[in-house]
Amino acid sequence: PVKLQYAIKTSLSLTLAYLIPMALGWPQPQTAATTVMLIAATGMMSESLQKGVSRILGTIAGAVIGLSLIALFPQERMVYLLAVSCAVAIIIYLYNAYQGDSTVFMLTAVVTLMVFNGGDADGAFLYGIDRAFMTAFGVIVYTIIASMLWPVKTADNTRTLAANLARKYRLAFSRLVQHDVQHETALNDFLAELLTDGTSFETQFASIKNHADGVTDYLLEWNSLARGYEDLEAILLPELKQGSGRPVDYKLYIDNYDPILDRVGSLFRAVDAAWQGQRSDTERQELAITFNPEKLRQGTHMEAAAVATRVELLQETQRVLLGMLVALDSLLFDTDPFVAKRQPQGKPAFVWLDIENLKTAGRAFVTFWIATGIWINFNPPGGFMFVTLCTVLIPLVSYTPVTPKLLFILFTLGFLFALPAYIFLLPQMTHWLELAIFLFSYAFIGFYVFQGPVSIFFLLGLFTLGIQNDMNYNVDAIMLTIVMFYMVCTTLIISVHFPFSSKPERIYASLRRRFFRHCARIMRVNARPATFTNNVSLLFLGSSAPLLTKMATWGPQIDDSFFADDGARHIAALNRACELLHGQLQVLATRRHGFQANPLIAAVRHKTSGNAIATLCDSLADHALPVAFEQLQSSLTGIEAQLDELLGDDYLDRYDSHELAQFYVYLHLHASIFESMQACREAQQALDWQRLGETRF
Repeated sequence: PVKLQYAIKTSLSLTLAYLIPMALGWPQPQTAATTVMLIAATGMMSESLQKGVSRILGTIAGAVIGLSLIALFPQERMVYLLAVSCAVAIIIYLYNAYQGDSTVFMLTAVVTLMVFNGGDADGAFLYGIDRAFMTAFGVIVYTIIASMLWPVKTADNTRTLAANLARKYRLAFSRLVQHDVQHETALNDFLAELLTDGTSFETQFASIKNHADGVTDYLLEWNSLARGYEDLEAILLPELKQGSGRPVDYKLYIDNYDPILDRVGSLFRAVDAAWQGQRSDTERQELAITFNPEKLRQGTHMEAAAVATRVELLQETQRVLLGMLVALDSLLFDTDPFVAKRQPQGKPAFVWLDIENLKTAGRAFVTFWIATGIWINFNPPGGFMFVTLCTVLIPLVSYTPVTPKLLFILFTLGFLFALPAYIFLLPQMTHWLELAIFLFSYAFIGFYVFQGPVSIFFLLGLFTLGIQNDMNYNVDAIMLTIVMFYMVCTTLIISVHFPFSSKPERIYASLRRRFFRHCARIMRVNARPATFTNNVSLLFLGSSAPLLTKMATWGPQIDDSFFADDGARHIAALNRACELLHGQLQVLATRRHGFQANPLIAAVRHKTSGNAIATLCDSLADHALPVAFEQLQSSLTGIEAQLDELLGDDYLDRYDSHELAQFYVYLHLHASIFESMQACREAQQALDWQRLGETRF
């Protein structure tokens, strides 16, 4: 039903964007319809009028940029073309870098190019104004239809994601405390699913928190809940990964272990009930934990580390869940005014200096000049529209799963629908309702059958028809338009392979290498105060979360014939292992300040030479030899003796209990990170990277 509703809404929007300007006698009705197509294929359906306003502002910004460049260089065509190519490349870079609804940047780039009347100075200003006005009209039609017809309640969708994530964390806690020792693959699958759900909620919340009704009114509560989920991930993930490996009888060391587990379990159930609209009567007070110091003296340091980690986990989980219940009471039951104590870290608005984004901007610049050279020297059908289409479609095919073969198939399907309609259907239409049904049907097929940006390439066939109030049927004209679109397709095929390769195996290998380099840099930054050089290096490497998303996209695109065995399974295993490693490093990053201030941790770092985890990450980036991991494993084997020497026998009396517990948590977390790196190494060694790097045609 959701897919059907989406197709109906978008098709109706495109039909009205075409027919209303034609009924009013406005020029260029296809511009408004093209705008609807771009928004529907690259944006999100939302009930938000504010998003429509931002898109109109993007349209105005594009008109201002385009007309300003025309005014600055009215007689200097090549200088204008250089300026507009640079401006559009920057806008396309921002389109890819922005983490929210980036349709506004797409519209800015489109209008910047569309206001140029192919070098004709006569009426250039009025031509640009008409194009900008029709683009804004398309935005208005789309926004009104999206707001009135089956409006997408993004607040409800966000609540569903949040409730599902709360249930997953409850299951994670149950799995942890019940010593659910399962096969390693099953555990990794569960953790990967947990991280995926967390990322989905975080992405959804980041995209709608500033405009969605039901969220903006309770933004303090939502921020508190988002921070609670971040904290639960930081608390549960490392222990869940490590906990199944070395079970410890915590009842020997924690006197009220079972009551604590019951209390935390009841708090998880209360959060679940709150999302279902039921207010629980669970006691809203943290239960103190009591443990036996004598038993701790008799245990090993690694057992003490496990106990300290478990105590902190139970304390922090109680604190987080109690805070979430207070926020849920205010959000769902309108209790006393809510006061937010902590804000979520959230996602950055832009991911700067990502290599793929920079390359896409470079591709747009190069493609613009390739298309411009064809336009100047050969004057293809469509004129400067050929240059515009080649340039603005680059973000949709650059580093996306849209392959050249798929482009040709979609274009051909669109033309197979359009050409018979042009010859047999359109000349027979005598009433506007007939045209409306035709436009709606064509658009419905495109939006219902094809998803996302792929639908654009099918729907472009609709715009070859040249539908307007005064139709002059000429088969030569439509054939020339079809030739233009095939020329656009051919230019795009050249662009996605020049000047940068788009082969999935090459891209995946590069992403894998950059991911481990990024992990190594994170470890080095967390080991000492951050410097400007380190921060810039992290920006150039790209954020690890987008890298993981790209690995998940490009891994399945690799041809299985490159591998002797089940390569797809090994790639999926490597992606899961990298995602788990990333989650644990994020936990380490969030606690870096507390760890840096701990004198015991500082003493350990002073005695150890180098950063072992960072070194191993670098070795993973360079296809590590097993000896590197074996050396670290042997050093970890003797860690008990090293800790005895460092702490002494009376460490419980000499050191502050908080600092000692934090030190053991640090030790436990690093052991968990090492296990995740072992999983990355094993998954990586199962793939034939040399074969992936071979040159193919």
